[in-house]
Amino acid sequence: MKKKLTNKDFPAFRCLRRIVALLVVCLAVVPAYSQSGKITLNAEGESLTAVLKQIESQSGYKFTYEPADVNNKRITLRAANVGLRDVLATITKAAGLSYTISDADRAVTLKRAGSVTRSTGIVVQGVIRDKKGLPLPGATVYVKGSVKGAIADADGKYRLEVPSANSVLVFGYLGFISQNATVGSRTVIDMVLNESLQEVDEVVVIGYGAVKKNDLTGSVANVKMADIESVPVISVDQALQRRIAGADLMSPTGEPGATTSIRIRGTRSISASNEPLIVVDGMIDAVHDLNDISPGDIESINVLKDASSTAIYGARGSNGVIIVTTKKGEAGRLSLQFRTDLGFSQLPKKLDLMNATEFALYRNDLAYFSTDDEYGEIVDGTPISKYPFPDPYSLGKGTDWLGELTRTAPYQNYSLSVNGGTKKTTYFGSVSFNDTRGIIKNSGMRRYTARFNIDNQFTDWLKVGMRLTFTHRDNNNNLANLGGTSWWQGGIYLSPLIKANSDFNDLWGSGQKFNSPLATVYLNTDDITRQTFNAAIYGEAELVKGLKLRSQASYYSYVHHSYKFQPSTLPAKVEGQGAYAYRGEYNETSILSENTLTYNKDFDKRHHFDAMVGFPAQPWESNNMTTGGNGYLLDPLLWNNMGAIPDKENLSVGTSNTRKVRMSGLFRANYNYRQKYYLTFTARADGSSNFASDHKWGFFPSGAFKWNVHNEAFMKSVSWISEMALRLSAGRTGNDAISAYRSLPSMGSSTTGYLFGGSQPVAFYPSRIGSPKLTWETTDMYNAAFDFAVLDNRIKFTVEAYMSKTKDLLLTVQRPTQSGYSNRFMNVGKTSNKGIELAIESYNISKPKFTWSTSFTLSHNSQMVDNIGSEDFVVTYESYNPKYMMYGYVSNYPLNALWGFKYAGTWKNSAEIERNKTAKGYVSVGNNFYSPGAPRYLDINHDGILNKQDLVYLGQADPDIYGGLQNTFKIHGLTVGIYFNYSIGGKIYNVSEQWMGNNSPSTNQYRYMLKAWHPLRNPDSDIPRAYSGDGLASDRLVHDATFLRLKNVSVSYTFDLRKATGNVLKSLTLGASADNLCLWKKYNGFDPEVSSESSNSALRRLDVGAYPKPRTIIFSLQLRY
Repeated sequence: MKKKLTNKDFPAFRCLRRIVALLVVCLAVVPAYSQSGKITLNAEGESLTAVLKQIESQSGYKFTYEPADVNNKRITLRAANVGLRDVLATITKAAGLSYTISDADRAVTLKRAGSVTRSTGIVVQGVIRDKKGLPLPGATVYVKGSVKGAIADADGKYRLEVPSANSVLVFGYLGFISQNATVGSRTVIDMVLNESLQEVDEVVVIGYGAVKKNDLTGSVANVKMADIESVPVISVDQALQRRIAGADLMSPTGEPGATTSIRIRGTRSISASNEPLIVVDGMIDAVHDLNDISPGDIESINVLKDASSTAIYGARGSNGVIIVTTKKGEAGRLSLQFRTDLGFSQLPKKLDLMNATEFALYRNDLAYFSTDDEYGEIVDGTPISKYPFPDPYSLGKGTDWLGELTRTAPYQNYSLSVNGGTKKTTYFGSVSFNDTRGIIKNSGMRRYTARFNIDNQFTDWLKVGMRLTFTHRDNNNNLANLGGTSWWQGGIYLSPLIKANSDFNDLWGSGQKFNSPLATVYLNTDDITRQTFNAAIYGEAELVKGLKLRSQASYYSYVHHSYKFQPSTLPAKVEGQGAYAYRGEYNETSILSENTLTYNKDFDKRHHFDAMVGFPAQPWESNNMTTGGNGYLLDPLLWNNMGAIPDKENLSVGTSNTRKVRMSGLFRANYNYRQKYYLTFTARADGSSNFASDHKWGFFPSGAFKWNVHNEAFMKSVSWISEMALRLSAGRTGNDAISAYRSLPSMGSSTTGYLFGGSQPVAFYPSRIGSPKLTWETTDMYNAAFDFAVLDNRIKFTVEAYMSKTKDLLLTVQRPTQSGYSNRFMNVGKTSNKGIELAIESYNISKPKFTWSTSFTLSHNSQMVDNIGSEDFVVTYESYNPKYMMYGYVSNYPLNALWGFKYAGTWKNSAEIERNKTAKGYVSVGNNFYSPGAPRYLDINHDGILNKQDLVYLGQADPDIYGGLQNTFKIHGLTVGIYFNYSIGGKIYNVSEQWMGNNSPSTNQYRYMLKAWHPLRNPDSDIPRAYSGDGLASDRLVHDATFLRLKNVSVSYTFDLRKATGNVLKSLTLGASADNLCLWKKYNGFDPEVSSESSNSALRRLDVGAYPKPRTIIFSLQLRY
């Protein structure tokens, strides 16, 4: 009987039911003395006297004032690395004061504003905006060298009286670069400010918290959302490809809704999952995949790569962590944003296949070489009238099967968001609808999303919030076999001589009826409906100053419905066969409780220390039921009456229930001295029910060190260097991402035995041997990094080198069959990864009316199988027939290794074949292939037999280097973005060439086969002649996977509508974007960036008839209210 979990099983849940008062600690940062005069403040209603003392300690300037002028005045101001004059202008304006400053004496004098003599000069006014054309309320403007200044109002407008035409105005805004302007004869001066390149106080979200970027010790990559907000994708991960150094994101297919396969710093495990953990707003398992999130809801994405940053997530973070932060509300008046995207997708390029005329010529050659067809013996001199196709040129192009199956597919997306709030309560809400039709007919996906985020500063010491999300997805899965191993009905395999509406394939054996891909597209059904719901509440409470308690509880629900139907009217079905119907119902739920206690303390303005302890707990449960059957007589019922099957022997039913529990304890401590020397220590203990009883717990520590060289005294005189830091880290992570119960023995059942008494009994038998020592895979990771920036952060570099070693791989190991079991799941084997990453950001031009920025990434990763135990090799993919390893694991070879035979061209004549009987340098698959024009291979062991001993290593699927290049140009309200991604090196098999480049008599061929060996036309060709297909995988079918892709080009223009609409509307942005615009490649398939078998934990870059990636063009409109 299933045990019901209660709160007694998880003490943390009892705490959550009481919703402990939780807090927000406002960190009062006490920065070190700075010669540059930059000020950082976080004042919330503090006395003016206290604020002035903070400025004195940071700037070195002394204040002189009358106590009566500043007493009883309070200031609210947040400033991050802002110039002294900008801060003084803001403070004095708010306090009704004026100031004079003496740089020589490092002194500031404050007086009442009325005591300053007013100047009868020129009145200047204008509007201060950002580069998008939006006003900057609160921006400051003052006369250089004087105390005169003004603050922009809510519309960015200012008005200021200046002494003379020679006056110089200084415009400033927190986080923006100050600009100067000489008044001259102008009375209206509008100013555009650019965002500051300084990122000293940029906050980076990490596990269970956030840190300033300058205080970061681990390896964390931040994604610039501005570069991808206009990319026309359903899921944001599709737009991230090659943008993150060290992250390899690959869509297995181009089908709408396909989940991207992600590898961060390579593949470590062979059987367990290698996918990273996705955390949304601090919640683990908040989404099923990134397709559940509307890209417009995302505020930031951070990728954690090394052990120092991921170890806080323990086993869940063993493959890296992607942290997604969604948008929050902002205090102020209600703000609405509506966006619509309309466009279309197309097949970028077709394959180079034979048309009807070319295929007829090829079939004539096949008849010439064949002796067992109905055309009899055709030899030199036989008249063309005796050939199968006496007039091939009259056939034209014939049926273009790719053209018949594909279409120009519409794309539409609509989203509406609202945000706003008060000083205490802020909210953000959004709804969206996306309809992406696939380029293969009758495929596509519709998605509906809703999100609501709310935060409330309940009291000075208590903050609470809630996150609600819902996603509904309808997938119409691809119904057409394009290629793969379905050579008898795959679209690319079919003869161009077969009519599009035909149901007869004359090349399939002696000819028979078949279900053409067009028939399956229009008659079959394969739909999936998914629903994801997530609800979370949190609270933060300040128990005492510097001590913060945070508690969060979240509920996650995922429901998956599958429906398949193949009607009785399919052409290949015989009368009375009936229809096939399938229905699957799957759901999973989890409850996650996370409680953390954080302490922050600064000592003597030199030492900073913070520490965190936490306790997460998560029960998870899934239920699955599937029903499928053949022989249904009423097609209109589809899958809605699964019991109405005439013969219950044709009905298959399966059910399962899975429960898992994870419990953890975590700890992290950070220390820095004068923001120069940093230390981080992290530890997490994880318990997982996946493993054997004595091996359920794992301990995963990490440590990191950072030396901020730029803050050393000897660097103060080196003004052209803006940042210089060295980071080192090491740690251990674990992996438990395997199926539940793998450590336990299991029983199987069967109903296929003999009949007894007219009935067939159910038989139970042992199907799996237990693994009582099964435990965690563990990975030891090491990282070294160097951060460097020059010219006021105009050019920034980050170089990282890493290494990881994984042991105790979770593998299925073969056992002697006499034991009663063919295999056993256990810990055996080792893998390793090492690589280097480079990320460059450059602000090439930064002017008020024109900016040009560039970002570039380069990554190299080398991954090896160091040991696979007693196995000689492990096959991950093999050729169709005969079966030989194409991809597989062999000790001391790359993990994504390609294997095959070494092609040695064609036999040119009989004499050459005779000589080889003695030399045994070459070998063919059988006696029939020792003939001129047939393929031959290197006989590696010179035994005259072609077998697995002749297999050789043919390269690896992983590229030598890969990355991306983004250029963004902004001119007034116009923004232009151009993004390339690239991959250099690596190999890929084109599986379809086993038939279409290997002379299969049953399929169409690639056009290059017209250059095949022929005794008269091409006697020196090394392409095998017609009727010599051996089905072998060799290096002749292996291609260079190098490519350069113009991934995205986007253009947009923003119109300021405030004046035209009387401040009713803020702005209108019109844009156009093209994705997957152009691809330069050597591969003869659709796209080398493909991974058809991505469900396999480690296998990458294998093209088994993958759904081609489309080229998408969209036009967008965005309106802000």
